[in-house]
Amino acid sequence: MSHVIHPVVIIGSGAAGMMAAIFAGNAGVPVLLLESRRVPGAKIRVSGGGRCNILPSIMTLADYHTSGSLNAMRNVLMSWPLEEVKRFFSSDLGIPMKVESTGKMFPVSDRSKDVVDALLAGLSRAHVTLRGEARVIDLVRDGDIFAITLESGETLRATRVVLSGGGLSMPRTGSDGGTWAMAKKLGHTVLPTYAALVPLLTDDRRWHDLAGLSLNVELDVRASGGKSLAKRREDFLFTHTGFSGPSTLDVSRHFTQPVPAEVLAASWAPGVDWERLFTTPQKRAVVTLVREYLPRRLADTLFERCGVPLERMASDLSREERKRLLTELTSCPLAVTGSEGYRTAEVTAGGIPLEELSLKTLESRVVPGLFICGEMLDVKGRIGGFNFLWAWVTGRRVGLTLAATSVLSPSAA
Repeated sequence: MSHVIHPVVIIGSGAAGMMAAIFAGNAGVPVLLLESRRVPGAKIRVSGGGRCNILPSIMTLADYHTSGSLNAMRNVLMSWPLEEVKRFFSSDLGIPMKVESTGKMFPVSDRSKDVVDALLAGLSRAHVTLRGEARVIDLVRDGDIFAITLESGETLRATRVVLSGGGLSMPRTGSDGGTWAMAKKLGHTVLPTYAALVPLLTDDRRWHDLAGLSLNVELDVRASGGKSLAKRREDFLFTHTGFSGPSTLDVSRHFTQPVPAEVLAASWAPGVDWERLFTTPQKRAVVTLVREYLPRRLADTLFERCGVPLERMASDLSREERKRLLTELTSCPLAVTGSEGYRTAEVTAGGIPLEELSLKTLESRVVPGLFICGEMLDVKGRIGGFNFLWAWVTGRRVGLTLAATSVLSPSAA
């Protein structure tokens, strides 16, 4: 065991961990940042299809979900206003950014590597010691000191420890949920975790046959009694196994949570007044009308599902046929049978309740000297840079706290 007692050790060098290290290091705090892989930022590198959706251009509390206190979530999110976060990335880190029509913000270069490189440069300027291939397998508190055991067998000691190891999503990037186990061993609650922002599966092969088809839809998530739980109008994508696209990812947590929702329904051309269209005298096939608003393959599939012949003329539609067709077009049930799971999920929902932390510092109320930030906390955003924003904000809050409370030099036992 090393006799050096580190003022701060950060376990996990993802978005939140690097941000905490930069803000603490910039204040002169010696920081040891541990990364299980050779180099940090793997999830940042693969995000946004390799482009990295750094931030949303606008944000409201409705873009986030927590099973705990909304006021607590608001307190943390508003501690670093979005406009100030934008300035930090563009000015302090030197990353030119652009806003796309979706409201997402990307580096002008469209290269996630540039974001990681800028963060690494920030760590270097802050004199942070970054140690790769240092997987932590155990964390215990011995009096006022934390003992951190590495997979290599080495044990490090620290007066302050930050857990920022992320969740279980995208395991190929090194995420394994290990820091949750450490927090739980130290006495924290870990709420049930589940995949979020994840493609959904269906057994209905008629949807599989539409793989590759994309369109803007409105999805409606409903409970068993028919109550609407969430609605999302965004792009939707059919896949070989089910459904994806921003609209699906945003509502996916409702079908992966411990008590899943019952119904997912799609309005395929939101805004079109199908009732009026079908009751206006027409001398052509109904499917021809529908194909003016929907891709041909989808339109034909919907007619097959509701049993209306493709050759049916608009003027010959029976009341029952019109009712079935309207249901398919405006409230089409999509049978969800599961999700792709953590392998492709962008985040992990659940985690440690904010109520177990001081909201001003993100220090544990259970274990003094322990700080937790990022994806480990029970706050998750929708797709579009919102989860990165949460990571940046919570990492900064921890870093500023460490700057105000840490001993500024390692000591020998």
